[in-house]
Amino acid sequence: MDIVTYDWETYYNKDYSLKKMSPIEYILDPRFQVTGLAVKRFKQPSFWVHGQDVEEFFREEPENVLAVSHNALFDMCICYYRFGWVPKVMVDTLGVSRALLQAFLRSLSLASVAKHLGLGAKGGALANVINMRREDIQAHPKLYADFMEYGKNDADLCFGIFEKLVMSGKFPMSEIAIMNSVLRCAVVPQFKLDINALNESLVEIQQSKEDLLTRSMLLGSDIDKLMSNDKFAELLQQFGVNPPTKISAKTGKEAWAFAKSDKAFLDLLEHEDPNVQALVAARFGHKSTIEETRHERFIRIGQLQWPATKVTSGGTLGLIPMPLRYSGAHTHRLSGDWKMNVQNMGRKSKLRKSLTAPEGYKVVAGDESQIEARFVVTLSGQEDVRQQFDRGEDVYSLFATELFGFPVTKANQIERFIGKQCILGLGFGLGHDKFGKSIPILSQNQIGKRIDMEPEEAERTVNIYRATNFEVVRTWKLLNTMGINALITGQEWQWGPVLFKKDEIVLPNGLSLFYHNIRRQEGGKFGSEVVFEYGPFTKRCYGGMLLENIAQALARIVTMEAAIRVEKRLAKAGIKLALQVHDELVFVVPDRFVQVVRGILEQELRRRPKWLPLLPLDCETGVGQDYGSAK
Repeated sequence: MDIVTYDWETYYNKDYSLKKMSPIEYILDPRFQVTGLAVKRFKQPSFWVHGQDVEEFFREEPENVLAVSHNALFDMCICYYRFGWVPKVMVDTLGVSRALLQAFLRSLSLASVAKHLGLGAKGGALANVINMRREDIQAHPKLYADFMEYGKNDADLCFGIFEKLVMSGKFPMSEIAIMNSVLRCAVVPQFKLDINALNESLVEIQQSKEDLLTRSMLLGSDIDKLMSNDKFAELLQQFGVNPPTKISAKTGKEAWAFAKSDKAFLDLLEHEDPNVQALVAARFGHKSTIEETRHERFIRIGQLQWPATKVTSGGTLGLIPMPLRYSGAHTHRLSGDWKMNVQNMGRKSKLRKSLTAPEGYKVVAGDESQIEARFVVTLSGQEDVRQQFDRGEDVYSLFATELFGFPVTKANQIERFIGKQCILGLGFGLGHDKFGKSIPILSQNQIGKRIDMEPEEAERTVNIYRATNFEVVRTWKLLNTMGINALITGQEWQWGPVLFKKDEIVLPNGLSLFYHNIRRQEGGKFGSEVVFEYGPFTKRCYGGMLLENIAQALARIVTMEAAIRVEKRLAKAGIKLALQVHDELVFVVPDRFVQVVRGILEQELRRRPKWLPLLPLDCETGVGQDYGSAK
């Protein structure tokens, strides 16, 4: 298979650009125009395809190639959305750089990565053609010549990154299939969007927001106070609330903790004073209407006009891509992209149900069950709990029985819920204070009942977990000593399927978890502590965190390698991964193959890895006309 590098140059201006629009909206916009395409066939000199000749070029270009680009989530979408061309294999050097260099660089741009690898400098001719159409650039021979050289140099730099990071063996070859599968979720969309259902849901969301805002206005607040952090803090203080704060990761200074990710702020949604509840709800509804803006973004994408190509009929196709960022997290888990965040669609969100299978197809989803908890007990040697998982027993109820002193079953909803949170949440060293405070919100969200846990009860619960899972606790201590010592000194230490080395933990798939410049230092929040650098951030390191990182990284390997095995077994049917969410795989399948695919998916999600054969895997699968129904 030939290796070919592609680098697109397209028209843009200050209003029409990727800074203002998602890639699909930019690519399918009527203003879209290819100004040129730089192509490099393996190590041959790069050549230029004039913008007006690109369509003819792709009529002749073979698809049986390994296509390389820096930001394939954009470049390969142009190939398919505009020209109906999709290569057999796609490699994104941006994704490769994210997996190998994100811990060390503040930017993973083509210029930054090329400079880091000593490949040369990126040119600056692009700045000279902003707001210029193809014909305008070509009308100036010197300008156009510089522009062509700029594009070809980009292709050379991109191939250079591929050569240095992939061909050298630094990037595992097994990961190329995974990267290709992840990219296809966006490049070749499989879901159709139920726009009518989303429009109805959007009206409901907007009405709910207005109701919340109206209620807060009745309490004497106004829009400015809801929007301003300082004024909103003053408003809370009027109701006797001490506004929560945090240390800003960007500035290092104390700041108001008013984000949806700030737990102390979330707790105020269930404050004993209804006025406080209303204010916080209104703040969420007015300042950060994430669900509303995502609905609007999905609807816009579903209404886009597609050009007619050899694979698309053109017009409003209602297709919606699933953009996923390869190695988006430290643990190499995927993350969402294009501000669509398809990895975080809440279970109650109508967005899930809006993702439908075309007529004659169904959505088949499979989810690894409690995979991180299973890794924790297997890696730690907590054999009694591992065997409970292995026998298919109800681990949540068994621990709740130990905790409450009487036989707990699924009929004991509250007690079993507490047992579940212990099994899923206490394996990485969570303290009783945070655990106790998380229970009211988790219980309200998951079972519709608020469960309050007094500090004494939270402490007793955590102590019982640690006493009965003593091998897990021993593992935290082992990683906090042997593990961290190996990371700091470079004295190699094999722990189960992973190898500790200087500043990194090598995973069984060849990728690593990086802990750049890890060191012990004094004067931190916890006195003497171990810290490391990850891009622009400094983070704490301790045994429980290392176990969590390792478990998440290994879970990602198990899940994504299962996806590739499923695809290989279904290759003749042309069935590909449509979406991946955490430990879940989603496929859009012809009706006649549904039961076959479901069976294969269950087999592969339960297949134990060779590097941890005692790991007791299990899964749940579902089928539906839409993603929400398949859960």
